[in-house]
Formats: sequence, C-alpha cells, structure tokens
Amino acid sequence: MLVEYKPVAGGTYALLFDESAGAGNERFNPQFRDNVMKPGGYGAASSPKIPLNNTLGTITFKWNANYDTADLAKASIRALRAALKGVPVHLQVTQGTDVDYYPNAILSQSSHEIYGREAIHTLTFETDDVTATAP
Repeated sequence: MLVEYKPVAGGTYALLFDESAGAGNERFNPQFRDNVMKPGGYGAASSPKIPLNNTLGTITFKWNANYDTADLAKASIRALRAALKGVPVHLQVTQGTDVDYYPNAILSQSSHEIYGREAIHTLTFETDDVTATAP
C-alpha cells in the first residue's frame, strides 16, 4: 500500500508511507456514516427516515517505520504534525493497481509510539467522500 497526500491549496503529492519502501504492519480503516434524520413517529408503527445528504468519514492509517537513529524516530512525530496539522489535504491510496482518493481530508487525531529507532504512527483523518477520480 502506498499513501500520499497533497494540500488542497495545491502542490504535488508527498509520501505518507509506502509498504514497498519498508513501512510495515500497516492498517487502513476507512469508515463512513451518512447522516439520517429520524423524526418522531407520533404513534406510528415505524418512523420515517430522511437522508440529510451529508456524510462523515474517518480514515485511520497505522504503520511502523524504522529510522537510522532514535532521535530521527522521535523527530518523525514533529515532521508529521508540521506537515499535516490544520492543513486540508487530498489523500491518495494506492494498493496494487487500484487508486482511491479521499478529498478535503483533515487530520483529526494522531498518536505515536517510539521504541528506540522504531516509530508506530497512527493518523486519523476526517473526510466526506471516496472516489476513483483525482480531485
């Protein structure tokens, strides 16, 4: 799996992680929830469900990476935060020949574990769509 991102404001895709380049134990967990209004049924046997046409999606990536030194492993946390904090991005996820895009994603949570020269990164993004067409 290859995951790249680029700022919505423009630019080129930058690498988040690449399984073929040594990132291991990756996890990819996209989830979408379509909002539905459920007004009271006023004694009816079933209540109506009205789609609100908006979606909340979360995409979580987890991977481990090995660095040349423990200091670089620790510095990777600052680098990820500096690149992604508060910056809307388009995510591009490639697995084999299949490419998905998650447009207008924003980092909502990050956690990191450092074990010497190894870092385990978990990043969660909020988005509202997935598409096979580049934004």
